[in-house]
Amino acid sequence: MIRALVLDVDGVLSDGGVILDAAGGEAKRFHTRDGVGIKLAQHAGWRVLFLTARDSEPARRRARELGAEWATGIAHKEAHLEAWLAAASIPWEQTAYVGDDLPDLGVMMRVGWPVAVGDAVEDVKRVARHVTAVPGGAGAVRDAVEWLLERTGELDRAKQSFLHRPTGFSVGEEATGGPAPS
Repeated sequence: MIRALVLDVDGVLSDGGVILDAAGGEAKRFHTRDGVGIKLAQHAGWRVLFLTARDSEPARRRARELGAEWATGIAHKEAHLEAWLAAASIPWEQTAYVGDDLPDLGVMMRVGWPVAVGDAVEDVKRVARHVTAVPGGAGAVRDAVEWLLERTGELDRAKQSFLHRPTGFSVGEEATGGPAPS
């Protein structure tokens, strides 16, 4: 059973690159399939947390868009996650974590469901129960979620639940929310 999905951001939800503009702003590219993967996890009843050492407004914004929780600027991921899981009464063994690099190792060695993205460093791949077929930022979270849901027997139910829930706008409406032109 899985009750929480915890995701590193840089190198997992994004390709690891950081774009800094002259004004001090930051930009990241997120893959839309990862968003669908996160929604599938939520439809399975999992809490989803973005956990990153970088203080990142783009990561917070993406988490808000997807209805996920976030903790950014966290230097000690393991200690933060210990408190978050305790507050939620979720044991480590019912937690999945997707990581890519050395700062993720402490958490990955404690969770019940460690997953590495396809281009993770070798140390991370060695502790993972699954290594995604694609690199971070290219749909790796979707790959991880579907693998996890399949292993726990929840994939079909999560997909069906996803298909039968509103997604933000109805068929026949444009993304702006107005009616489609006749």
